Amino acid sequence: MSIFRSRNEDYDLKVQQQIDQYVTEPIHDLPEIFHLWSGNFIQPGLVDVFGAESINDFYFNAAREVSGDFSRPLRILSVGCGDGTVELELAESLRSRADADFQLVGADLSPVLIGRFEESVREARLTDCVLPRVEDLNSVASDERYDLIMANHSLHHIVDLEGIFAFIHKALLPHGIFATSDMIGRNGHMRWAETEAVLQAVWPLLTEKQKFHHQLLRPNPDRFEDFDCSGEGFEGIRAQDILYLILNSFKPYRFFGYGGFVDVLVDRGFGHGFDATDEQQRAFIMTLAKLNEMMLDSGMIKPTVMSAYFTKDDRGERCYHGRTAVRSLRLPFDDPQWVKHHQ
Repeated sequence: MSIFRSRNEDYDLKVQQQIDQYVTEPIHDLPEIFHLWSGNFIQPGLVDVFGAESINDFYFNAAREVSGDFSRPLRILSVGCGDGTVELELAESLRSRADADFQLVGADLSPVLIGRFEESVREARLTDCVLPRVEDLNSVASDERYDLIMANHSLHHIVDLEGIFAFIHKALLPHGIFATSDMIGRNGHMRWAETEAVLQAVWPLLTEKQKFHHQLLRPNPDRFEDFDCSGEGFEGIRAQDILYLILNSFKPYRFFGYGGFVDVLVDRGFGHGFDATDEQQRAFIMTLAKLNEMMLDSGMIKPTVMSAYFTKDDRGERCYHGRTAVRSLRLPFDDPQWVKHHQ
């Protein structure tokens, strides 16, 4: 696998910002209220569509399928692996199977995160089957082929999505699976008009603590203030294009779309303002989450996150609550009629 870096100064600055952003920031740190939501509204979808209790199961089950229940050698590529936390857990699960013959390549543009990954690989004694690599995945070429290509919350950091999906399509073997869990909402993790409308309606019900954004370290006392996260680094740089472009090259095989507006309240930004042990606050979030689910099922709002398997050939699509991949697309010019009437 080889790479080249852009000579564009703006691009190089964003690359450095992206690397710096994850040097000190805890990548997987989530508030407790998030786990309340995910346990009740994400896990059931993972179980129904993928037979998976966790994200590790999600990728492990894909690996088992493409290897014929580990009857064949297995080659895996992780696109944008970061510090390799997800990949190491997968490798440990695969190694626990005596019949699993596998190699996992993890690629990321950050030398700092790949350095951490390499250290973890050595500590876990997985150097024979896990290979971390420093790669700029916005511009990558390869003649290698893989049974499983995974992208765990990395696609929304990539500028050249057309290039990366062309690369994945070429690198994926005919029987293979492209498995990804990633953001598919508006660019910069902003809200579309319909989800912002719900948040603005809910905002007066929140306490001052719950209106404080813990990542930006600023209050939002009067109204929900949307924030474009793509202004620095590549955070959510082309999130709204991800699903559309994937469907131009791949067929949806198993698809679970979730999120909408409730994820704003339970995620890292505002989620730390909620006390997951307080019954009233738990009930408040659960009520909003149920409303979010009903609006997703009716098509009033679109998912902001997906967990999905894609393939080169059409194997039929299994989805959750009728939320197919195509129904989950939110195009920039496609404001719902119910929002237009209130603008």
